[in-house]
Amino acid sequence: MLRIFLCFLFVLSFYMAGAQITMAEKADWKPIGKLKTLGITKASLEYRVSGRDTVYLLFMKDFTKRGEKAESQFFSIKFNGVDNTFEKLYELLKSFFLDENRKNNKYTQTFRLGDQMVNLQHILLVTGKGVMLSTREGYINLSEGDIDKLFGMR
Repeated sequence: MLRIFLCFLFVLSFYMAGAQITMAEKADWKPIGKLKTLGITKASLEYRVSGRDTVYLLFMKDFTKRGEKAESQFFSIKFNGVDNTFEKLYELLKSFFLDENRKNNKYTQTFRLGDQMVNLQHILLVTGKGVMLSTREGYINLSEGDIDKLFGMR
């Protein structure tokens, strides 16, 4: 009886050891830009070098989920820096503020960024013209100054 009990404890200890938390290495993300409103992060853009490539993480507060739990109020897009993706995304966002596009409310851009489809369109903000960046996960409104700050240009 004692042998059975000891065997049971031995097997149980291996089972418990398998259920322990295993910590993963923290990714070494470096900030590019961050937007804060009243101390709350509205959006952030970070990067890390992975081999020959740079990986970017665009983290945004979802404007559709105001009032819900804090952890469900954000969405993100992860993308690689191949073919100057970072610069092209910045140029696409800034293109809404060019003279030829500023007043053209029909001007939109739809493209794949990382593994998500992204749509950009004009939006009227309290402070003036802006861009709505939307995915299936949610959307965020950005002013021209927000875009510059997020991409580290200001």
